[in-house]
Amino acid sequence: MLGLSGCFGKKYNVDYCGQKSSFDGAKDSYRPGERVELRFSGIATDTDYYFYVDGQRVNPDYDSARGCYVISFTMPECDVTVKYSSKNSMVYEPEKEGKMLIDYYTATVGTNGGDHHYELVLSTYKDGKEKLEVFEGDDFEGGEPETCTTYIVPAEASSRCYQHIEESKMRVWNNKYDGPALCGGVTAVKFLDDDGTYTRVSTDKMPDDGAGKMNQIKILLSGYLKDEYLETQPAD
Repeated sequence: MLGLSGCFGKKYNVDYCGQKSSFDGAKDSYRPGERVELRFSGIATDTDYYFYVDGQRVNPDYDSARGCYVISFTMPECDVTVKYSSKNSMVYEPEKEGKMLIDYYTATVGTNGGDHHYELVLSTYKDGKEKLEVFEGDDFEGGEPETCTTYIVPAEASSRCYQHIEESKMRVWNNKYDGPALCGGVTAVKFLDDDGTYTRVSTDKMPDDGAGKMNQIKILLSGYLKDEYLETQPAD
C-alpha cells in the first residue's frame, strides 16, 4: 500500500523557462523523491553552457557515448525551475574597469516631499580590487541633491554577494513569484550573470522574505563602507 501511495502521489511542476524543447526526456511534472534526469544535446562548438535548478548553478555530467550533458537531481516537494544560458567562449572580452557586478537600489515614493533614493553599485576595478559607489539623494524639488562616494574594496565583496544570491535563489524570482508590490517604495537588486546578461529582482516579484534577502545585499556591501577603503583623490 505504501508503494502504491508513492506511485500515485501528488506531482510537482517543472518550469523550464521556455526552454523545455532543449532538454531531452523533460516532463512537465514529477513526484517528490523521483530522480529527474535531463539530457542536453544541442551543444555548439566554442560555446560555454550554464545550467540552473531553482536558481542555483549546477555542474552537469557529460555522456560521451551520446554526446550530451546530463542534468540530474531529486525532485523536491515543491515546484522548481530549470534553465540554461550560453556564452560564446571564442569571443575575447577583456576585463573592463567599471563593469557593473551588483546594484542594490531602494527608494521611498509618494511620501509628500519625502521621496528619497539610496543605491550601492559594485563594479570591476584594477589590481584585484572592486569599486563600490554610494549614491544618495532626494527626489523632490528643493531636496538634497544626489551625492556619490567611492570606495575601493577587496574583490571578496562580489563573491560574498553572489553566494547570497545563490542561496536566496534570486535568479528564479521573476518566474516563480508575483506581486503584490510594496506600497510607498521599491527595492531592487541587479546582478551580472555568467553569460554576460543581467538579472533584476525587486519587491514587485519576490517570496515572502524577499525584502529581507535583498536587504542582506545592502548589509554585505555596507560592511565595506570604511574610511580605509575611501578612494583617495590626487592632489591638485
